[in-house]
Amino acid sequence: MITWGGPIWLYLWLAGMAGGAYFAAFLVDRFMGGTQKALLRLATYVGLPFAVIGVLLLIVDLGVPIRFWHLLVQFDVVSAMSLGTWILFVWVGAAVIMGILWNADRFISIEGARPAFALITNVLSWIAFIFAALLMTYTGVLLASSNQPLWAGTVLLPCLFVASAVSTGVAAVLITAIVRRDETISRRTIARLTEADAVVIVIEMAILISFAIWLGVSAMGGAAEGLKILTIGALAPAFWVGVVLLALLIPLGLELRSWGKEIRGRATWLAVVVPSVCVLLGGLTLRAVIVVGGQM
Repeated sequence: MITWGGPIWLYLWLAGMAGGAYFAAFLVDRFMGGTQKALLRLATYVGLPFAVIGVLLLIVDLGVPIRFWHLLVQFDVVSAMSLGTWILFVWVGAAVIMGILWNADRFISIEGARPAFALITNVLSWIAFIFAALLMTYTGVLLASSNQPLWAGTVLLPCLFVASAVSTGVAAVLITAIVRRDETISRRTIARLTEADAVVIVIEMAILISFAIWLGVSAMGGAAEGLKILTIGALAPAFWVGVVLLALLIPLGLELRSWGKEIRGRATWLAVVVPSVCVLLGGLTLRAVIVVGGQM
């Protein structure tokens, strides 16, 4: 019997958010011609502590630290936990090195070293992007690789976690940029990120509906019961309030309300901060109800 408690769903939330923040910022920077390097740096700095805390939570859940080190010295391609640990460590390693190189000019005044630093950083940014995508996907694959009725048998769960990871990652970056009053992130960029999050939420909503339909019609024993636990059973309040309202409907409504408008002053909180906080809480609740529901 699987017994995964709070540390696991917190780990899934934090790891997904770290990957989602970097993934979204990288794409924005690339699609805008490399003009959003400040956003990419912010996303990296935001994601790093999330990933590190996630590792610590994983160690806590394993109980005996030596079991965690076994995951690092042994690479098992058929073990979701082993793959996930290596994916997380590669992403963290790339992000740490990029952070050092981004700040190297404060300590190294050799002008000729800058092109080399830029080249290395560019290569690492692509590596981090690939592993950010793997990290987001892994958080759902870890559950889907089990034989629990609520988790197994469909690619929709990993897709749901990927969409949620991107949304929570964007939300974390937006909140950080607003709270820090980061002038390197333009209001136009913040507005476009908010609109992008609305699109991601629509995709996440479509995946969640498809996942619910799959559970309802699946021939897998226990799948329909899992749906009932989420929608009308013990986890129904958390599902409807925490996931449907907080993660999806409330932020989507607020973001659509500000779509195409200039976001300034007090409107920033209603258009950006409030929906972002809802997304973060909703993303945490989503993982909690899925992890807990799969064990009921």
